[in-house]
Amino acid sequence: MEQPKGVDWTVIILTCQYKDSVQVFQRELEVRQKREQIPAGTLLLAVEDPEKRVGSGGATLNALLVAAEHLSARAGFTVVTSDVLHSAWILILHMGRDFPFDDCGRAFTCLPVENPEAPV
Repeated sequence: MEQPKGVDWTVIILTCQYKDSVQVFQRELEVRQKREQIPAGTLLLAVEDPEKRVGSGGATLNALLVAAEHLSARAGFTVVTSDVLHSAWILILHMGRDFPFDDCGRAFTCLPVENPEAPV
């Protein structure tokens, strides 16, 4: 049986509340890319929220700005342009707050895979 094809994300961004978490989450994303769980050409970014308790809306806008900065640089622009976002597939994952007994965070939780051809 052929595996269903997923989306080829241009950018995967993980937002987190604390600066201390950014490097850890960036490294975890890169490990998954090395394991070929994420395509090699996908830009991976872990981004700290701009302020405490900014909420998912503010974190999303900040993530889009950071993505536009990186994609603009990658495309050879010397200024940030929103034009690079038109053809980009961007996945934004919000980590939210940290929980003391959560070993890998919400973004890295294993989810069951459902067989689309399984009988109902």
